[in-house]
Amino acid sequence: MLSDTSKTCETHSVRTISARRGGGRVITMGFPGLDMDPRGAPWLNPDLLDATLNEAANAGLRLLIVLASRTELPDGAMALLRQATETRRLRMIALPIEDYSVPGEAFLQAWRRLRPLFETIFADNGAIGLCCHHGAGRSGVAAVMCLVETGESPSEAVSRLRNQFPETVENERQYQWLKDYAQKIDVRAR
Repeated sequence: MLSDTSKTCETHSVRTISARRGGGRVITMGFPGLDMDPRGAPWLNPDLLDATLNEAANAGLRLLIVLASRTELPDGAMALLRQATETRRLRMIALPIEDYSVPGEAFLQAWRRLRPLFETIFADNGAIGLCCHHGAGRSGVAAVMCLVETGESPSEAVSRLRNQFPETVENERQYQWLKDYAQKIDVRAR
């Protein structure tokens, strides 16, 4: 059985840290630093940003994939996150998916091109971080993709992630898409 750790709390937005078969880990998180002011307006909290990246880096983060689009974040959020990841010598790639949705063909093409980088990170027992807005739907979908690519079933992967963060994979459309994805990659492997 693969071990998982979770330290979800109010001081950072790391949601799950999950070991994957064959080595390495996948980490889901809310957008690092994204916070709400007392009136409900989003802003980038530098302490939350640092705490989230530090927590993920302590778990072996090497690459952060941002699944949220620039338009759903406060002005300048992507630039601040890029600066914070560069300071920590982490790679960051923007690969947006529409909120509450599933990956499209452009995402899947980019994902396939990134697979050699993923494998290098995982082979070195490193981690890939996946963040969207809250760290539940899109981040959960991409994390499950990483896990099913090693042969884990979608139900097993979703259950394992939900044990750490119950909101992982937000809707039935996302779950069904993951089941279809697992079948497609299984057919290609034969």
